[in-house]
Amino acid sequence: MNNLNFDVDIQLLSTNQNVKINKDFVEVNQKKIFCNNVEAIKYGVSMVFSKNKPTNKKYSIDIKSYTGEQLSINFSSNNLQYLLAEDSTYFYILAGLWQYVKKQLISKFIDKLNKAQSFTIANIEVNNTGFIMPYKSWFLGKNKTRNVTWAESNYYVENGYLHIESKTDRKIKTKMNIYNEWNVVVLNTLLHYLWLDGRKEKIARGQAI
Repeated sequence: MNNLNFDVDIQLLSTNQNVKINKDFVEVNQKKIFCNNVEAIKYGVSMVFSKNKPTNKKYSIDIKSYTGEQLSINFSSNNLQYLLAEDSTYFYILAGLWQYVKKQLISKFIDKLNKAQSFTIANIEVNNTGFIMPYKSWFLGKNKTRNVTWAESNYYVENGYLHIESKTDRKIKTKMNIYNEWNVVVLNTLLHYLWLDGRKEKIARGQAI
């Protein structure tokens, strides 16, 4: 397993993009962002419609650096069936992105939680006790925030959105577009990891995971 190579080196003919991903950098048409400088990613597959009928599948992968530079990898298919050659290309690129970028981002977020620090993704703040979530109060509809603990919270993915909600107060809930908002794909994987083997309980007690 240690000898597996997740490096990506491919030319996307449909969009004339040359894509390279390795342990050092992500490069698209000779413009590169070094892996240790990646701040956020987002990716997904969407259907393009015309007259309420799907016409093609669109694949997109975006990378953003701490200095504001961005790379976009885009291609599409006119064939709407599953497991196309384009699907294989997409998963090939994501394998490299997972190995050299996404795992690193997850590790950075875990390190913050271990140090009782917080970070923000989309419209929520994540800390070692749970989430600080926005909601509207019933009185005058004012915007407020509340800390929702790990034990009190629940999450799930539905129709391309990551949902996080309080199990005790139904008005406190949020949803984030898993494809179009930065690092929501990372948060989804992180939450799956935290929900296993009592990890969220450990960090709430101040224990490193």
